[in-house]
Parts: sequence; structure tokens; C-alpha cells
Amino acid sequence: MQRGLDPIFNKDTRILILGSAPSEMSLKKQQYYGNNGNQFWKMMFAFFNVPFETDYDKRVALLLDHQIGLWDVYHLFEREGSLDTSIKTVELNDFSDILTKANIQLIITNGKKAYDEVLENNLFPDITVIPCISTSGAANGFMEKRRQQWYEALEMVR
Repeated sequence: MQRGLDPIFNKDTRILILGSAPSEMSLKKQQYYGNNGNQFWKMMFAFFNVPFETDYDKRVALLLDHQIGLWDVYHLFEREGSLDTSIKTVELNDFSDILTKANIQLIITNGKKAYDEVLENNLFPDITVIPCISTSGAANGFMEKRRQQWYEALEMVR
């Protein structure tokens, strides 16, 4: 079983972006969306209209400055490769701590797998959950539709 990354949030976090589980590259780097083919960071910097940054600490600071946190649905998971379709055995994260310490008002799921798990397990019954097309390189054929979905979701709390 592989272990996911720790959550990124603070007491001011209002939006929580949830993926399913970190890719192999993200686990290796110990960074969310660490694969260069993933469009997550490029979309965030473009949305906030600031110059793109490669320094991970500055990337995280951008999100926290805009009251956005990151985590994944799975705490432990078994998977070969990085595709969500390869995920087998899982253990969900416990969201009670983050929900107690931050005033989460919106959940944006990064990909279908995360969204399906949130619904199937009724993880956030009192919080709006918006599904967005995955930012992974596997979904790059949907670049414009994905960008539009993400921007509309992020606009909800601007």
C-alpha cells in the first residue's frame, strides 16, 4: 500500500481541492501535482493572473493566500502506475480534522474518481461539491473544457 501526502491548508482555507491519490512522480517529489504533464499549477497561476512559478513553496503559498487547500480522497492505496483506473485497495482520509480547523465552504474534485468517492461515501453532506475534469496529462485532450470548468468553480468563491 502507498501512503498519500499530508493535507495543505490553514485556518483561513475555504476551498478544498481533492484529488484521488498522488501520482508516482508526486510521491517521489513529495509534492502535489508534481508531474510536469499535469496542468494543475499552470491553471492556478493563470486563473489568479500571476507569473508562473516552479518553486513548490511559492506554489503552495499562492493557494493558501487565496484560501485554497489541497488533499486527496485516499490515505492509503494500492495502484500500479499513476492512473486512477489502476487503483485497487484503498483507505479513505479522515476529514474531521481539516473540517474542524478550517471553514471549508466548497470542495472541488480533481477528476471523476475523487468525485465518485466523495458521493459514494457521503463525505461532505453539508458542503457543495463541484466535479472538475482531471488536471492530469491523461486529460489534456479536454484542455479548453477543463479550463472553463475549473475557472467557473473557482469563481464561486472569489
